[in-house]
Amino acid sequence: MKAKRIRFYYGIFLSAFTAVLGALFIATAVGILADGNWVQGAYNREIVAERLFPVSIVFYFWVASIIAGFVLSLVYPYNEKPVKIPQERLTLNRLSARIPQGSGQEYEEDLKRVREERRTRLIIYIACSAICFGGAIASAGYLLNSSHFTSHDKNQAMLDMLINVGPWVLVAFASCIAMTLLEKSSQNREITVLKHLIASNKGNPVIVANTPKNAVLTKIQAFFANKYTKLGVRIGVGVIAITFIFVGAFCTEGARDVLLKAINICTECIGLG
Repeated sequence: MKAKRIRFYYGIFLSAFTAVLGALFIATAVGILADGNWVQGAYNREIVAERLFPVSIVFYFWVASIIAGFVLSLVYPYNEKPVKIPQERLTLNRLSARIPQGSGQEYEEDLKRVREERRTRLIIYIACSAICFGGAIASAGYLLNSSHFTSHDKNQAMLDMLINVGPWVLVAFASCIAMTLLEKSSQNREITVLKHLIASNKGNPVIVANTPKNAVLTKIQAFFANKYTKLGVRIGVGVIAITFIFVGAFCTEGARDVLLKAINICTECIGLG
């Protein structure tokens, strides 16, 4: 228990120390930008070295604290027990295979609730896929239109792209989070129903054929579980990625812009110049 407490307090200390160090780096960068004209080179080697020297002392103490943490782990070893993460899908598969034979209104109502939960999850999957696909189409329509990138003001072009593409990305991301939460909630409700169904008909023979399954969902799961489908998706994603890299590097001035930005960072911010 002593080793566990030491690790706990050390984790709090290191987390707070890391947050303070990050805040110092950000404050220093903002201070340099506020004190000088960044267009004329506020981030030159001399200014950056002068302003970062006090922060570097804190950074060295941070590195020392990490080394101290490694030493503490050797002096006070602690074998933490792995946390069991609930896996609703595996639990559903296990319970679904144990549905017993039964009769009566309560039995039929439980089976109906199971079917409804599985239908609900199918609708959730379809809705999330439609939102992500629609966002991808809308984003591609903007990104592939060269008329949106005719300005020589790169910062404005990036800002316009963020305004037009960013919301779609956020909506897709939010829909995936919502799908995960709703799926988990639906699975837990189905698990509760299945446990009640099994407990209420305990002792009856198991009838696997009575397990309520959605034919469409079963076909979709079988399609995506197929190894050739997975291989095709991976190849398709790879081809799309290579195509966009090729277009960005050879059909636009994107590679040149990235190179110029890298040169400016190395010679002005980091100070390698």
